[in-house]
Amino acid sequence: MSFYLRTSVKVGPVRVSMSRAGLGASVGVPGFRLGSGPRGTYVSLGGGVVSYRTTVRSPQGKTRTDSRTRPSDIPAPSEVVLSDVSGATTLEMTAAASSDLVTQLNDSAGSPRFWPWCLALTLVLAFVSPLTLLAGVSLTVWLFWKDELRRKVVAFYDVHGAEEAQRFQRLVDAFEQAGKAQRAWQVVASGSVSTTHQHKTNAGASALVERLPLTRGISGPPNLSSNISIPSLSTTRRSVYFLPDRILIRDGKHYADVAYRDSHTEAAPQRFIEDGAVPSDSEIVGHTWQYVNVKGGPDRRFKNNRQLPILRYGRLTIAGEGSFQAIFDFSTTAAGSALASALTDMATTKQTRPWTGVAAHHQAAPRDTFRPPASISRPPTAATDNDRNRQSMTSTTAPLARRRLSAEGRVQVVGESHYQPALRRLAHGIEIGTDSHHLPVVAILVPETENAYDHNAVRVDVATPAGAATVGYLNRHQAPDYQSALLSLRNAGYVGTCPGRITGGGLNRFYGLYLHLAGADALLLENHLGDTDLLDPARPVTVTKEENHQAVLSRYHSPSRAFTRVAAQLVSSTVSGGKHKGTYGIEVRLDGDRVGELTAAMSARYQQLVVAAVKQSGHTDCEALITHGTRGFQIDLRLPATD
Repeated sequence: MSFYLRTSVKVGPVRVSMSRAGLGASVGVPGFRLGSGPRGTYVSLGGGVVSYRTTVRSPQGKTRTDSRTRPSDIPAPSEVVLSDVSGATTLEMTAAASSDLVTQLNDSAGSPRFWPWCLALTLVLAFVSPLTLLAGVSLTVWLFWKDELRRKVVAFYDVHGAEEAQRFQRLVDAFEQAGKAQRAWQVVASGSVSTTHQHKTNAGASALVERLPLTRGISGPPNLSSNISIPSLSTTRRSVYFLPDRILIRDGKHYADVAYRDSHTEAAPQRFIEDGAVPSDSEIVGHTWQYVNVKGGPDRRFKNNRQLPILRYGRLTIAGEGSFQAIFDFSTTAAGSALASALTDMATTKQTRPWTGVAAHHQAAPRDTFRPPASISRPPTAATDNDRNRQSMTSTTAPLARRRLSAEGRVQVVGESHYQPALRRLAHGIEIGTDSHHLPVVAILVPETENAYDHNAVRVDVATPAGAATVGYLNRHQAPDYQSALLSLRNAGYVGTCPGRITGGGLNRFYGLYLHLAGADALLLENHLGDTDLLDPARPVTVTKEENHQAVLSRYHSPSRAFTRVAAQLVSSTVSGGKHKGTYGIEVRLDGDRVGELTAAMSARYQQLVVAAVKQSGHTDCEALITHGTRGFQIDLRLPATD
């Protein structure tokens, strides 16, 4: 399907036509010019340049402020707290910067409708004097068209560059493929399952999500008329539109935008326990139970314990400037992969700053929320690309001891488009595809209180044999909370580290980076002061026999706290009791003191991993969570997934 639809756009009684000279509006007879018409923008793309010509009227009405409060968390069943993962609102995004098109759309969306009031008044007066009916209907029709003109923005796209046209055509084609997926959703909130009880009552899942049904279309936003197809992904909360030059986001009556060059897109397969209808095009990769026991089997205490399928969905994650984030799940992995590939191609388009008809010395600085440090963003003019790469790779960090932080979570790094040479050298220039092939690195989190662009910034470096390389920043929405925790850590003489994964690369694709990092309120492992690597905390595993070691556990956890994160050691041993007594078992220790053991089944499952780790490094350490309840102190491990 070609993305061009027409060479003119009709808004009410007005037909707006496109030419290289600008926009023309006519009524009735072609060529008859109106003195007033809808807002309009002519966008020309070609040769790596985007130019804009805008027809605007003076904005009316007062500037709106955000009267909504964003909840920090959402209560969910089984006391699992879900955190909002939908990113910043459009009001928060446009508070930092907005384009002419977004300004026009927000003015149009905020314009009141007058014709319903006129119609209501006409109907009331018609009972008093029937003669007013004719005049009232005529006035209502006139106001209706007037409202339509005022509440519409016309955007003409002239994509005359072959490369730009091919890129957007590939995006439209990929959207057609995504539209064939039987089901799609947007993930708006997510929360980790942290206790054994939550794990048992939530089908053994490691995390819970809140999702909304996703509608796919090509009609574009309600306040925009255009001559092209506009792929869109919409829910009752938010709509995301893909234009040739930008991503447009709508929350209700408010708009914001993100340039493709300031966005990062990633696709990955996602295992999902489906308790609803199973899409016919989804791949079933396993089964579980609505209520599970510690071994992962069905909990026989529940008569209505249903078997649930585990499906492989395709997850598409889009992150961008201004803390924009959107997570979409499709019933097929091909849908997310096709869109991610097309959007990544759009992000690699070389574009100069849009021409707006304003003198260069009056133009605002480009909207780059996460700029590189001065030594990298403004190198000497005579510096070569190799000099800049070397400078990025040798950026220094504070001379502090490194302390490994909890990795139970996932955080996207932004601004990585500024650090592609460093990422390319770290990845040796190779393409990094699916989750299992993402390149593992050690990330260093550096709070930058004196950053000229954001005093709450948190810089992300990657450890290298030569020191460290700056590769991006935490997004502005999350950085303040993390910076506070990292500053406290720095005052104690430490700099925080966590595992990271490099993604992307290959032909004409940017490299990206995400971190395995817990929330800012639960970063520290109380007894882990070094930088020793720990096992991947992918799933909770129950420890038994804790009742015999309450004194040891009490040294690490106060009952007044919800939980305490610690590092535990796994040691090969034997099961101490029961029918499996004497068989291979895994003993759990805290700083050398025994606090419990794994069941025989779990010990058998992780035996190979523990034995291999001890042979390689001499020890096996993992994250653990200590809680206190009616059964006293309990400890649950966080271990890698084995299926």
